[in-house]
Amino acid sequence: MSNDKIHSPAEPLVECPACGFPAEITDRFTLRGAPAAVEHVKVVCVTRHWFTIPIEMLATEPPRLGPAEAGAGRDLGEWARR
Repeated sequence: MSNDKIHSPAEPLVECPACGFPAEITDRFTLRGAPAAVEHVKVVCVTRHWFTIPIEMLATEPPRLGPAEAGAGRDLGEWARR
């Protein structure tokens, strides 16, 4: 499988709520709610988890990539070499 184009996310990367790997915000929208409208985002991570969640549920810190910070078995470099 070949990809001739390199995709650069328009927004900063966030942390995947499921695995902690880097995730991209692919959509941003507002849903009506009570008592006020709530902004939501669609998030897709490098391991293909995807979520539609309220923006306030996103992790506020940028994703961590090293095994020391991310925990055993969650080294993105090791994942990418598979």
